[in-house]
This record gives sequence, C-alpha cells and structure tokens, in this order.
Amino acid sequence: MHLIDVTNTYRDLVERQLASTNSQYVKVYSLGDTSVVYSETSDKIEIVMENHKRAIKQDEVEFVIKRLIHEDTIYDITVDKSRKIISITCNK
Repeated sequence: MHLIDVTNTYRDLVERQLASTNSQYVKVYSLGDTSVVYSETSDKIEIVMENHKRAIKQDEVEFVIKRLIHEDTIYDITVDKSRKIISITCNK
C-alpha cells in the first residue's frame, strides 16, 4: 500500500476547507480507490477516509493511522454503517 499525495489535484477542496473551518493544514492522499483527507487545527488532527466503490478495509485504516499519526497517540474512530466513510480524530 502507498499513500500518494494528490493535494494539488484537489486544490478547490483544500481552499474551501481552509476558508470554512479552523484547519491550518490540509493534505489529500490517494490510497488506491480510497481518498484520505488529513487536516490539522491548532490542537487536533482529523483524517477522513472515503471510498464510494467498496467498504474500507481494516488493514487500510491501520496503514493510514501508522503513516499519519504517531504510534503512542490515542485516537477516536467513527465508522458509517457501510464502512465507506471513516473519520479518525486525535489530539496533538
């Protein structure tokens, strides 16, 4: 698995996110068919994973957490019923 930085492709999304929320930093990644939006505020990190074609696999969630969040950080995960959208939040 590879996280590919595709932030430049989603320029409008990044600009809207920065303008309409208190996010200070936004990155967009591709993990195959799964889109990963990483955003930071002054005190939190939020990662949203989305896949319109299929349910997101547990190993994909673990991979993203390992790559984007420090191992010793406590985080909360919210999963929709279809597992097509997953939100991960943690304090900095």
